[in-house]
Amino acid sequence: MSHEARVAGIIARIRRIPEGTVRTYGEIDPEAPRLVGHVLATTHERVPWYRVIRADGTIPKGQRQRRLLLSEGVPMRGDRVDLDRARLNLPAAVAGYLRAADASDADALVACFTKGAQVTDEGRTWRGQTEIRRWWEGPANQFQYTVKVRGGQRIGSDRYVARIRLTGNFPGRTADVRYRFTLRGGMISALTIAP
Repeated sequence: MSHEARVAGIIARIRRIPEGTVRTYGEIDPEAPRLVGHVLATTHERVPWYRVIRADGTIPKGQRQRRLLLSEGVPMRGDRVDLDRARLNLPAAVAGYLRAADASDADALVACFTKGAQVTDEGRTWRGQTEIRRWWEGPANQFQYTVKVRGGQRIGSDRYVARIRLTGNFPGRTADVRYRFTLRGGMISALTIAP
């Protein structure tokens, strides 16, 4: 493969990184991650350069890059991208919900939902943002637990599923569940949590 063809391939792969997700230099070109950095530094092509990060989740271009990633809903853990979540290719509202849940931020969590949204958890349904807040501040947090996102995918034009492992002080201590999201207008209109 010629050098020009390789560079063109790198640029094409960077362009295809979906909004709200990231790729590492090595994921763009496993045989030449440094070449990816060189291409990004020298190209005049318009590419979403800020979606390319280091393998450990650190952000090479500092606060400007971090702000751009956050504006797309890319999940962070401190100053690093949370690679497990960022690679899921979930839409910004779903990523925002997972990030708000992880941070126990009720305001940010409720803001991910449409006004008439509903949440179904353990066979009970809460409707509207006020009830969703009650669910979050009550039943959803009656135990202490950590959330590990194990995978996620699109299952319809406006539907997504995230596979979650909960570990905490509830009976059984570990539970694998699916969070099924339905979106409307870029916001969550329904969430069903079930095994």
